[in-house]
Amino acid sequence: MIKFSSKCTKLISIDFLKTRCTSISKTKQAHALLLRTDFFHNPLFSSKLIAFLALSHSGDLNYARKLFAQIQNPDPFICSTMIRGYARSQNPYEAVSLYYFMVERRVPVDSYTYPFVLAACARLGAVKLGRRFHCEVLKNGFRSDLFVINALIQFYHNCGSFGCAYQVFDESTVRDVVTWNIMINAHLNKGLSEKAFDLLDEMAKLDNLKPDEVTIISLVPVCGQLGNLERGKLLHSYSKELGLNEKISVNNAILDMYCKCDDIESAQEVFNRMPEKDVLSWTSMLSGLAKSGYFQESLTLFRKMQLNKIEPDEITLVGVLSACAQTGALDQGKYIHLLIDKFDINCDIVLETALVDMYSKCGSIDLALQVFRRMRVRNVFTWNAMIGGLAMHGHGLEAISLFDQMKHDKLMPDDVTFIALLCACSHAGLVNEGLTMFQAMKNKFQIEPRMEHYGCVVDLLCRARKVDEALAFIENMPIKANCVLWATLLGACRSVGCFDLAENIGRRVIELDPDSCGRYVMLSNLYAGVSQWNNALKLRKQMKNRGIEKTPGCSWIEWNGLIYQFVAGDRSHIQTEDIYAMIEEMTKRVNLDGSHVPGTENVLFDIEDEEKEHSLFLHSEKLAVALGLISTPSGSLIRIVKNLRVCNDCHSFLKVTSKVYNREIVVRDRSRFHHFKEGSCSCMDFW
Repeated sequence: MIKFSSKCTKLISIDFLKTRCTSISKTKQAHALLLRTDFFHNPLFSSKLIAFLALSHSGDLNYARKLFAQIQNPDPFICSTMIRGYARSQNPYEAVSLYYFMVERRVPVDSYTYPFVLAACARLGAVKLGRRFHCEVLKNGFRSDLFVINALIQFYHNCGSFGCAYQVFDESTVRDVVTWNIMINAHLNKGLSEKAFDLLDEMAKLDNLKPDEVTIISLVPVCGQLGNLERGKLLHSYSKELGLNEKISVNNAILDMYCKCDDIESAQEVFNRMPEKDVLSWTSMLSGLAKSGYFQESLTLFRKMQLNKIEPDEITLVGVLSACAQTGALDQGKYIHLLIDKFDINCDIVLETALVDMYSKCGSIDLALQVFRRMRVRNVFTWNAMIGGLAMHGHGLEAISLFDQMKHDKLMPDDVTFIALLCACSHAGLVNEGLTMFQAMKNKFQIEPRMEHYGCVVDLLCRARKVDEALAFIENMPIKANCVLWATLLGACRSVGCFDLAENIGRRVIELDPDSCGRYVMLSNLYAGVSQWNNALKLRKQMKNRGIEKTPGCSWIEWNGLIYQFVAGDRSHIQTEDIYAMIEEMTKRVNLDGSHVPGTENVLFDIEDEEKEHSLFLHSEKLAVALGLISTPSGSLIRIVKNLRVCNDCHSFLKVTSKVYNREIVVRDRSRFHHFKEGSCSCMDFW
């Protein structure tokens, strides 16, 4: 037999095996060399092969088992390595079999073996078998072994035996930070968040032990889920004391917590001070901004993310698409769609649904349908997004047709599906179809109507000017109507001229919702519409005394990759002079056409009609359209988003504008889309 020096042995075991065992092919070469040199049966060498094959993601457990079978006298380390490999494989029962093989062959069992056997039992959900191993742990003298004790607590926790886990923890004489972390997570998974924080307080009092980043990362998200900002801030301060504020994982958890608690200022501060950021950091900040209504800031941050060469993932893009949808940023949404292919991002059902939603809300219903039809898998959220998109665009019959297709595909609708369908019927004036849908929801699909469904039916009847039927419906509802339903009826009463009923409802709405500016404005507008200026002013003073301010109307337009915002009478834009010059030109051309009469009843001040007419010209949507006319090529489409309902005057004005300038103007207001083209609107003046 050829003998090799100890120097050669060291060379092969360290320099060769560690560098060679990085792939299956190289491991086979190392295996062949060990066989030729007769070192294979030396555990020092064979253990290196088995460790790579059994534990590496690029290994091969079956190959490891074949090598293991060739070893005449495997030592505890090799056996435990094989048990560990099987414990996390698709066949964890083999880990238990190998343990009994060790016992049968009288291979000593050590503290490295039991944790992986217990992990296998947890994977199998074998509580009784795990308890047998617990008895063996005690019998073999491992009751004070920290590694084994932690494995026992983790086993019972993973199997849902919270009481047993706590008993092991409580009776243990040895604990480290891992022990405490396992127990804290066990309490959190049980829903006992207060007890988990009590454990943190108890742990913090120990002289020789301090929480680590795992502790903080476990507890901080709970503050975000519960909206407990105060406790979240305490954990943030504590993490600084512990010197964990440089850890990216801790910073990401704290950043996400602030975003979920709607403390964007603190989130921004954490984000700006992070010494290192990854895709999760950027995604949390982007989503937090969008969630809190800072959509433009979210899109701006995404551009910075790209400048920093951070490659987005599907979660990032879902958040950015949401911001695009809210602001109507179609061009940026299309760009995100291109990025999916550029970065080969996994376009899962969530991301595809976000694309459908974005295209629908940005006014491109055809592209939304295109994405929808190409999807190989759709869930109820996908169908809801598409049906809701059709509803917003006033395509009621198409929404109903899509619902029929959904039923044909044997997908069960949910309560949101019917909200979308009822809205579709409402915007298209399909009263009978809407009422039929409402009955089918209850009787055929056994979905109990919520306030939102009742609100949709009231809206359906009110838009059709069926005020008496809407009032009867509200009075016969099995649940008490909220202020939104009464406000909807108030608007309908004002439209049809039922002043007395509208006044009574208006006062009731203010009683139900005394802190909402919209309720006061509606009743004030009712009084002003019939020239009861004193009553209108009283309500305005009442609002002022209560510190209630009217929500300002805002409009947005996307141009050249940027979003521009306007409020009524806005003069902040760099092209203000050109915009106001265009407003004058638009007014002259619309007046020359003769088919628009300014709706001065919407300007609710006791001033002359000429002054009212001038005030109407400065509404935010007209300013946005003016920018579109001077900035985009002749004949191209103009898209606008408004946060409130388009007033009657602007609606009439934009219809004529679309005709005299030969432009299609798409406006998304608070409730639906208006496609103005050749002097008419897709809503057929029904909104």
